[in-house]
Amino acid sequence: MVDSRRHGMLSGFILGTVGAFLFALLFRLIPAEWLVSPLSRALLYAGQVPAGLAFIPLARIAARARGERTRPVLLWTCAGALAFDGLVLGYWPALYGQEGLALTIVATLLLWAFAWIVVAALLFAPDDCRST
Repeated sequence: MVDSRRHGMLSGFILGTVGAFLFALLFRLIPAEWLVSPLSRALLYAGQVPAGLAFIPLARIAARARGERTRPVLLWTCAGALAFDGLVLGYWPALYGQEGLALTIVATLLLWAFAWIVVAALLFAPDDCRST
């Protein structure tokens, strides 16, 4: 039987959902002109690459608090954020504070960010596997 505390689903999913909500509020503060301008949009995309690494310490803290492994918590964090943004973009897009092309670009920035969180999890997050 699988030890439910080892897979990190609960803490990761909660961390991802809360993080996605906070990022949605952050996107409200970004002027639409920054999103549609190719140069500032490129800077926003570039900022997502190291941001994926920033989730590793958060996942590590959540994992240690519940006796879980870091990598699964980080992957579940991404799943929670994807689920949150997928539902909210479809049912409550006004939460992001953007409209039209700017909202579409917010969605693409989120997808790009999720890719880098997965890359961070697979390449840089500790697996925390111990032989017992």
